[in-house]
Amino acid sequence: MRRPVPVPAAVAAVAALLLPLAGPVVPPSAHPGVLVGAVLLGAAVVCGAGRHGHRSAARALRQGSVTADAGVSLATLPALTWSGFALLTPALGGPGAPIGIRDLGALLTGPSLLPGIAAVLTVVALAVRVTGRSDDDGPGEDALGAAADRWCVRLVPVTALLALAVAGFRAGTGRPWDDAATAAVAVLLAGCPLVLLAAVPAAVRAADRACGTAVRLPLPAAGRPDPVGWTAPHRGPRPADRVDTVALAGPEVLTGAVPAPLVVHPARGEDTATVLRLAGSVATGIAAGSDLGPLGRALAAQAPDALPDVAEADERPGLGMSGLVAELLPAPDDGSAPPGAGIGTLERSSPTVVAHAVLLGAPAWLLEHGIGLPADLAVQRERAEAEGHAIVAVAWDGTARAVLELTRSPHDGAGPGLDALRAAGTEPVLLTPDDDGPARALAAAAGLDPADPDAVRPGLDPGGRAAAVAGLRVRGRTVAVAADPGTDPAALDRADLAVELHPRAPGPAAPDPVPAPAGGSARIVARGGPAEVATALELARRARAHARSGIVAGVVVGAAAVVAAVAGAPAVPVAAVPVLGAAAVRVRRIRPGR
Repeated sequence: MRRPVPVPAAVAAVAALLLPLAGPVVPPSAHPGVLVGAVLLGAAVVCGAGRHGHRSAARALRQGSVTADAGVSLATLPALTWSGFALLTPALGGPGAPIGIRDLGALLTGPSLLPGIAAVLTVVALAVRVTGRSDDDGPGEDALGAAADRWCVRLVPVTALLALAVAGFRAGTGRPWDDAATAAVAVLLAGCPLVLLAAVPAAVRAADRACGTAVRLPLPAAGRPDPVGWTAPHRGPRPADRVDTVALAGPEVLTGAVPAPLVVHPARGEDTATVLRLAGSVATGIAAGSDLGPLGRALAAQAPDALPDVAEADERPGLGMSGLVAELLPAPDDGSAPPGAGIGTLERSSPTVVAHAVLLGAPAWLLEHGIGLPADLAVQRERAEAEGHAIVAVAWDGTARAVLELTRSPHDGAGPGLDALRAAGTEPVLLTPDDDGPARALAAAAGLDPADPDAVRPGLDPGGRAAAVAGLRVRGRTVAVAADPGTDPAALDRADLAVELHPRAPGPAAPDPVPAPAGGSARIVARGGPAEVATALELARRARAHARSGIVAGVVVGAAAVVAAVAGAPAVPVAAVPVLGAAAVRVRRIRPGR
């Protein structure tokens, strides 16, 4: 999520850390004021900017749970409390010797820098949670910190017990109580789980930078699947790791949203302009997400700009459209019936209002209405189908008027994208509404085996494509479905891993950034074709590995820092270890294809 660290808090934290370091250059009379200022600035940051984390930690503790917020609070609050007492008591005239800040060794081993350290840890704990995602599609810090919380259940109590043991040991061996308290605070600071907190948000940021505008991975949230494995990156494989089959479902998954070349074959006595005008008018009623979308785009690219209105438009999924088209036709100069007016129109010299009942769709759609193709159109249909082209018939007023021949070709990235899917260890399967001939021709052009019944499954409506996905899963496959959510919501719902694939936009312009998944769902979102699906799978796997390595680094760095503090390392150096570790995890990148 995007919750920027307040700039005043960051400035105050740096000031609280630097003020005591100014001791060697300011007169001794100003030392008490310097220390008081450092404590007040540190308190403002720890208790102000960090109050949300303290409240979250307290709430979890009341419920019997230890979280990463508790680890941060355990490090910052004791450091601030002890240093405030040790610094303010003599500075305000109380008992005890004034704390010296002129000697660098005293600064590193004493409590003078602890308010600034506590403030810096508070600010860093806020900064490492930032993912760069906006609040409206983020899952909340609890979900992003689930992996850190799971480890802190073990690490935070151990750190607290070690801090008590160190303080007790030092006090029992005759060391001053203030020395024992400072050593205990050093252990708590060393155990601050900043690296664990940074692990998953850093992986999210790295994945977003690597994805660019083409892919968007889902974030975790309570009550929904986590296909990437953000919440438990160290556990067993998630769907993104186990996928062995990628079902490319829908009418445009290989072609993109590019208008297909369209050839009009009018029947004897019909003209192309009238066919395009009436067919284009009915095609404007094609619903968003329909399998007829490629036909609608092809007609929109070739039909005249001004189309007559269509009334009573009705779509039969998988078959075609019907509608009533009315237009005002001017009278010809010779007084004959205007073109497209139909049989039986009276010859007149005035403009004529003509209405046509138009059918647009598969030849079987016309047959349902008792309309067959005449011999010349049947010949064109057989030739086009033999060449692997899609055929759409147009009829009006009870007569077939033309067949439209669509030549659908895969976009340039389809073939390399299928190769990338295979290289990712998956088998691509095409689930398409196209008829058998056009589907297998398109598959062959893209690099699929048209003779393989498992690789190419033509003639499937949205329900058939969802059933095909279910069938693949029944056969023991782990299936990722890449489909437009507008055309194939059911297939996406039945997938082990759903990839909302928004079609590649036409033209050379850079595509718009992919939208967030609808309703914050646990789906990967991509824009493009098979290449972007392969990129999404690779990035999901690498992002999980990035998060897993961050968790491992957090455990190792935290343990090493705590061991060093128990062995007697000063608070300042050991407190720098989790800060530097979080920074190192934060700047790591994901490089696709490496």
